[in-house]
Amino acid sequence: MIEKQVAGELMPSTRLSSITTIPHVPFPFIECQNRILKARQLMKSNSFDALLITSEHNFRYFVDDTSTTPVQTTRPRFLLLLTSGEVIAVVPTGLDDFLRETTWIQDFRTWPGPNPRDEGVSEVTSLLNQLLPENARIGIELGPESRLGVSGGDFLRIAEAIRPRVFEDASEPIMTPLRMIKSDGEIDRIRTVCETVSHVFDNLTQQLYSGMTEREASRLFELECFKRGVDKTTKIDGASGHGGYSRCYGEPTDKVMSGGDVLFIDAGCQFNFYWCDFNRNFSFGEADPHTQDAYRAVWEATEVGISAAQPGIPICNVWTAMSDSLSQLRHRGKSSNIGRMGHSMGLWMPELPSVQQNDNTVLEAGMIVNIEPSMTYPSYFDGSSKLMLHEEVVVITESGAKLLTSRAPRQIPVVK
Repeated sequence: MIEKQVAGELMPSTRLSSITTIPHVPFPFIECQNRILKARQLMKSNSFDALLITSEHNFRYFVDDTSTTPVQTTRPRFLLLLTSGEVIAVVPTGLDDFLRETTWIQDFRTWPGPNPRDEGVSEVTSLLNQLLPENARIGIELGPESRLGVSGGDFLRIAEAIRPRVFEDASEPIMTPLRMIKSDGEIDRIRTVCETVSHVFDNLTQQLYSGMTEREASRLFELECFKRGVDKTTKIDGASGHGGYSRCYGEPTDKVMSGGDVLFIDAGCQFNFYWCDFNRNFSFGEADPHTQDAYRAVWEATEVGISAAQPGIPICNVWTAMSDSLSQLRHRGKSSNIGRMGHSMGLWMPELPSVQQNDNTVLEAGMIVNIEPSMTYPSYFDGSSKLMLHEEVVVITESGAKLLTSRAPRQIPVVK
């Protein structure tokens, strides 16, 4: 066991080693200004008079906000970008002091929050009516894989109060293309968390043992991530099963693992607000022949996907290359029906584009791509359907895909 109960007190079974903290380097002011400039260029080309940012991740993208609340259910925050002039933040009283001290924003409008009856609605409405013509088109987050950072009711009240001005989706024409191409600073944060978590995965086999539970294995993994400098272990999925696992989602359970079991851990971790997301597989005792074959097939499909991820090609070609690799007749299994074989990520996980058959997004240098093939195969023991999944993270460069994670071993790691 990882912990022992002694005389009514919870005692660690091993002494904790020193904890690593990795410095957080803020984005330079010029990078934030360049993001605003690019947003305004896209606003002009798409005939928007203003951009109203409400999503926490989009707010952070422009402001480099270091407050730690990932989702606000109270005290929403708004950022108004006009085609020129100062960017205006509309935030609850008190938050303006923090943002004035820690960010480049200077122009603030505030209200005393929380105030469920008027959570910034009057301030935002007044500002839009005052600064924008009646025929204004205002961009806001309404498109695929986006969300509003304000309640639906408040959004509808604002939309009604500013008529004939109208809100239209700015996610697809502005925010998605902006955030899809990562800066060197963003890539460095993603590389840092990918390398840190890779190191933990690379050393985890020796720390696992027969008789531990899924939950114990996952908590041990999380502890090592924290000790090595990860800020948050936001999404840790874990699953296991005799002869393979049957799902790749969900909280780890108290199921005890022993010989013949295969453990799947999927790590969604953060460093300085940027994500990594990739998994590793472990066999308790020597893996059965079907699991070994499936592991090898998906590992090879991952190699194919990494090689196919070249700048200038549509991302659906990466999907096709991996699907063809998994469809070879020599394989017992077949490509799974999860729906895609990867995605992008950054301030959120996942982000567009998707490694999907019908996604024609052209890969460009600076994109992050999670290469994530999977297949189903029959259990060696009872013929039931099992799943095998691999995931690695790459950045697209002018010369091709470069790994940000350490590559999973060619043979499934064995827990003695």
